[in-house]
Amino acid sequence: MTFKWMRRISEKMMNRTRVFQNALSSLAICIALFAMPHAMHAQQTQMGTCAAISNSASDVKKALDGVLAQALDSPLGTAPGAVLSVRTGDWQYIAAAGYSDPATATPIDCAMPFQIGSNTKMMTAVVLLQLMEEERLRIDDPLFAHLPEIATRLPYGDAITLRQLAQHTSGVFSYTDNAPDGTPGLMEGATSSRDALLRPLDPPEMINFVVDHGEPNFEPGAEGSWSYSNTGYALLGMVIENLEERPIGKSFENRIFGPLDMDHTYLWNGIPRPEFGLPRAFLNGEEYETTDWNMTQGWAAGAVISTVADMHTFIEALVAGELFQQPETLSEMMRTTQTNHPALSGYGLGLAMKGDNLWGHGGQTLGFESEVAAFTDKDMSIVAWATSSSNALGFGAFLISDALRETKALPD
Repeated sequence: MTFKWMRRISEKMMNRTRVFQNALSSLAICIALFAMPHAMHAQQTQMGTCAAISNSASDVKKALDGVLAQALDSPLGTAPGAVLSVRTGDWQYIAAAGYSDPATATPIDCAMPFQIGSNTKMMTAVVLLQLMEEERLRIDDPLFAHLPEIATRLPYGDAITLRQLAQHTSGVFSYTDNAPDGTPGLMEGATSSRDALLRPLDPPEMINFVVDHGEPNFEPGAEGSWSYSNTGYALLGMVIENLEERPIGKSFENRIFGPLDMDHTYLWNGIPRPEFGLPRAFLNGEEYETTDWNMTQGWAAGAVISTVADMHTFIEALVAGELFQQPETLSEMMRTTQTNHPALSGYGLGLAMKGDNLWGHGGQTLGFESEVAAFTDKDMSIVAWATSSSNALGFGAFLISDALRETKALPD
């Protein structure tokens, strides 16, 4: 649901010097990835299957094949399989590499569904802003105005706003992280415990964990402070459900998936079923299988399943403003704050700036890492995913953009 290395950084956020050192280390890894010859990787890669047709230029294909290979094996981790797609108005590159089931050497396929992880946050934020347009909330409403009983239990609960929750500036502790008192986080614990991996969670349990074991990272809205928190999006999900009087998955269907004809996208609360057709998934490489991770643990912060085609549709519509009634709403979503994250140029309301005019998000569950982004100044979008929670797609937008610039498919 979040980048694994991002969680490791966030656990150290109380010590700013160590955070800075970790950020520099991640940047050094990213620089090393950029320096890897794309062709060298592509030559060693077992390609998957793809019914969709790629019609990109040969040099573009070669460069992006190299990025796809890095998703399988890089200093940031390994993955059994990966899919990468770049779509423009004139051409598309789409390819798969590796295996959906490494035990049987079954090739991974471009059309397979995947867990989008924290890319779900873009959808939660879209619904939140649609409700703002309908004057059912204000983005600067205090949390107390919508969830008074919960707000009174949280440290600084009377000061936290919806904007701060959406922008990760509330300081609220993330239920997914290991707690200061040593209690394993509700997702971190699942990285080593099968029982924790399969455990269903509901939003009140997430909040109870934060109240009982968490500590605020800083006061809400503290200047220069930013801390990625899945709890923030759990709270926003609860706000949305209270206002809509229906499950948030239904709000996604009615407000986003239906209007955009995203027929293969849905929020799933439970362990994925075999008939869904997802590939086997792993924490890193093939050391610890996480195929049966209970997606209730992600919920409004990271429990949507989708496909490459549907996510292209979503991100292109989002950055074009098609999901809002007023252009000002998208501008509000794109008002960024600085982060301590080396892969983000800034963070808006559930939407991250990933380069010049490049907007999207990343996603990490316990078995998938993904990248979804689109340019606002050109007809180009990116969707990539791999079947481990830690791999090069943590820097996917940078790697893909670099490969495209190298071939002049993306102007400097």
